[in-house]
Amino acid sequence: MIYGLDAHKEFIQICALGAKGSKRKEYRIAGTEEAIAEWARQLGPRDQVVLEATFHTWAIHAIVARTAGRVVVANPMEVKAIAHARIKTDKVDPYTLARLLQADFLPEVVLPDASAWALRQLVSHRRLLVTQRIAIKNTIRSALNRRLIQQPEGDRFSGKTRRWMRSLELPPTERFLLHNSLDLLEAIDERIATADAELLAVAAVEERARLLMTIPGVGVNVAPGLLAAIGDIHRFPSPEKLSAYLGLVPRVRQSAGRCHHGRITKAGSTLVRSLGVEAAQILARSPSPLATTYWRVRRKRGHNVAVTALARKLVVVAWHLLQKGEPYRYAPAPRTRQKLRALIPRDQRRRAAHSPETLEQVYREADLPELPPPSQAERRAAAVNRRARTRIANSSAQT
Repeated sequence: MIYGLDAHKEFIQICALGAKGSKRKEYRIAGTEEAIAEWARQLGPRDQVVLEATFHTWAIHAIVARTAGRVVVANPMEVKAIAHARIKTDKVDPYTLARLLQADFLPEVVLPDASAWALRQLVSHRRLLVTQRIAIKNTIRSALNRRLIQQPEGDRFSGKTRRWMRSLELPPTERFLLHNSLDLLEAIDERIATADAELLAVAAVEERARLLMTIPGVGVNVAPGLLAAIGDIHRFPSPEKLSAYLGLVPRVRQSAGRCHHGRITKAGSTLVRSLGVEAAQILARSPSPLATTYWRVRRKRGHNVAVTALARKLVVVAWHLLQKGEPYRYAPAPRTRQKLRALIPRDQRRRAAHSPETLEQVYREADLPELPPPSQAERRAAAVNRRARTRIANSSAQT
């Protein structure tokens, strides 16, 4: 028997299909854990269940998978594209899912393991706190702008500036609003620091996170987010597949001899894409060879397109590092050492006899694999770069 589920917050609409595809039965159950568990007891090892990915899909999956032979979670965007219908009701949706599963034409979503799921929740929670902090800072700026008060130069929310804000002479209501917003800002800063400590603990014990942190721009907040979205890197046979999974590849419209490339698809997690773009903006200012992608594209297409292209290049590099288990070869040693030493307990940092100077020493201190010898293509590219730098230096000296 094949069961299609249309899950809502209050109830679940179910459509049961027989072996030949005939509609057998339609009914609904409550959306509570007890009701789902009671319904799942009737399932056997030959039964298949399908439902779309939504906010509580994995909780339902965990209950139903105890008794059902197979539980499939469908990608709702691709199901919508495959099974477009003029009539969309709570009864039609589960029937469509069941028929697609029966025809083996269903875009399935891979279930993340427990650690990846927990890491996704932690990264998402931190991003929510950061969004709330931005909103509170904007509220404080608005309160000052209404009174034509200019903030001091420098860090506009440092401890000194916050004390200055609390000392301002304002009307009672606006004074209360400003002080209340500052109290909220300090509380959220503490919560973000707690979330950062949790991410730091994950990165300290996870070698894959430390490998990603060797890429310029990828810090302790970005690396766990990428790992949470990627999961097992071996399920992506190529870096192009990973880039498409994260929605960083352009849309393609091709017909006959015409081919049009549009904006990026924006498939997958919006949070992970924003983390990639955030890391790319820092990477663009680094001395890494990857930064040349940003400057080359920026001259033709502008900042937004360039930083998105660099984010895609960063994902490609991350795929190679995770597949090979190697750190990044062209990382700046001082900044990389600073990032990786933040993962080492303070007492161990004090026992260090000397500060590593080369990138190999930095990776050895962080217990990362040693860099393999550069390939022939890398040696050729390095020689080309050296000759280009020499020509630039000679032309500058002559002028």
